[in-house]
Amino acid sequence: MLKNFGVRVFATLAALSFAAAAFAGEGSAYSVPRSAVHAISDGARSYNLFISTPPGYSSPENAERRYPVIYLNDGELFFLAATGEPLLSYYNRVLEETIVVGVSYAVGEHPLASRQLDLTPVADASFANPTGGAANYLAMIKEKIIPLVEGAYRADPERRTLAGHSLGGTFGAYVLLTEPELFANYIIVSPALWVAGHSTAGLEAAYAAAHDDLPARVYMAVGDLEGPKGGLKAIDMVNDEIAFAARLKSRNYKGFELRDEVLDGGVNHATAFPIAYLRALEWLFPAR
Repeated sequence: MLKNFGVRVFATLAALSFAAAAFAGEGSAYSVPRSAVHAISDGARSYNLFISTPPGYSSPENAERRYPVIYLNDGELFFLAATGEPLLSYYNRVLEETIVVGVSYAVGEHPLASRQLDLTPVADASFANPTGGAANYLAMIKEKIIPLVEGAYRADPERRTLAGHSLGGTFGAYVLLTEPELFANYIIVSPALWVAGHSTAGLEAAYAAAHDDLPARVYMAVGDLEGPKGGLKAIDMVNDEIAFAARLKSRNYKGFELRDEVLDGGVNHATAFPIAYLRALEWLFPAR
């Protein structure tokens, strides 16, 4: 009897394996639910916008509802994480639902070259590719991307959020210190504050000299391994982030809220974003 049972199990597993192989051969590419791709251009270079609406967006009871929008740099890296991570929290009614807009790298350009140009505020000769194009990139977001999103989707213009990691975090700090009111919220993860001789510190000093307010809510985080603890010697992103946060707090800007943290437990540059992103959402967008 056991022998026959074993034969039947083997035959069943073999059939399942065959079916799985056949299914895999017939499968189609996975796509993100409730998403769309929009093409956009700054006049010289083209980009794609990956836009995802949350599960309740099309429900009749939400027909008049407007949603916060998260504008995400490095969209090709982080769009899937940014749209997938919050789903369980949405279903458990822990988070308010948001629209996510991932901005691609410039079409036809190497991703590294595209991001090094677009996300750096100041030219830095230490990079192999051209740098210092953040002003043009910000102008495209302001003049092309935001109007497209707010014209096509039920977006709440009072609760725009800018999110970025590494150079994307550097860009977020640049926008915060040059045009803070464009976004209500900023998610700045593992910012590369060392770029161009720590030029972000100079931006902050110039802003502080001319302003006593900074109307924004900022979540900023860095992984505990992004410095000496992780074996880094030439770059210390942990203490750079701590010092930048301390400087912002010391100004006592009116209208400014900052939550900053070092993510403990062995968090490196590659793992910091998904951890920090969900923590940022829990602070910025708790369920209503």
